[in-house]
Amino acid sequence: MAQVEIGPRPGVQVFVAPSQGPVANLPTDAELARVDVAPELVRLTRALDIENYAERAAARDAILARKPSPNELMALLLRRDLGIEARHALVGILRDRILKAPRGALGIRMETIGVGGDGVRITGVVAGMPAEDVLEAGDVVTSVNQVALKDRNDLIRQVQSLEPGDEVGLVIRRVKRDEAGKPIVGADGAEVTQQLDVKLRLGSTDDLVEKGDPVNPLVFNPMTLERAATAQAAAERFLPRPRIVPIQRGLPGSTPEGPVTIDSLRTLLVDFQLKGGDPDLVRQFRARLDAIERQMDATLASPNRTDADLARFEKAVESTLKALEIEIREAQD
Repeated sequence: MAQVEIGPRPGVQVFVAPSQGPVANLPTDAELARVDVAPELVRLTRALDIENYAERAAARDAILARKPSPNELMALLLRRDLGIEARHALVGILRDRILKAPRGALGIRMETIGVGGDGVRITGVVAGMPAEDVLEAGDVVTSVNQVALKDRNDLIRQVQSLEPGDEVGLVIRRVKRDEAGKPIVGADGAEVTQQLDVKLRLGSTDDLVEKGDPVNPLVFNPMTLERAATAQAAAERFLPRPRIVPIQRGLPGSTPEGPVTIDSLRTLLVDFQLKGGDPDLVRQFRARLDAIERQMDATLASPNRTDADLARFEKAVESTLKALEIEIREAQD
């Protein structure tokens, strides 16, 4: 489906915005718990936490090759035995699966029939796409799979939420024509129309680019925005929130270089490992970070802690993280 909207005047493109922002509807934990995940996919996911970088990269490639569904990936992300690296890797794969999942396409150019109009008028069809031999310019699509259409956004949402190859049912309003091809006009002066029920199998939005009808980036596409909102919601749900402990570095009066955090030290360890650092040392540093994180969680969750206890604990964590950072950097030298 070409992302082109012809406005009230011929040749004028119009940006069509949604009436409200997209809502991301992710499966609940209970729904994901019922998802059947293959044992091999579970094994590959665990391998994302292996110390050896080459093995982790191979596991990620193997997961990509299996093309798991977003629900399978989210079911894996519910596991509590995933390390931070495996979790980030899975969320990255999930994001791509959501954003780049194939979208169905009819292969039409269209315009909305005024404000609050009844359907979408076809202004042209794309050669080589499913609509070419079935639909024609001037047809009005009033519903897709029994869902009534008010504007082009409704049609995009209904079609692109399906996959290429899916069968779709359209209700079309078409002007009747005489043998010479001229519209038949009734006694009231209006063109006579007929209703047609049409079924066809969808092509892909990727096919539009190959056939010379690329998506127009200036025209709003509700499915693009909805998928982006879903990917963002998934990242916020399955990635841990960063814990930031501000620390003044350097000499008094110097410019601070930034805080030391659990995540910043994990990143430092990844750099250390990629530079050929001792795997045993990396494992020991990670174990110490895990212990600090567990202690932080326990302290923050304790119902008996006081503000004074929290202040003392934060000070101790600052000192511990800074000392650990120094150790890691010295090990890199």
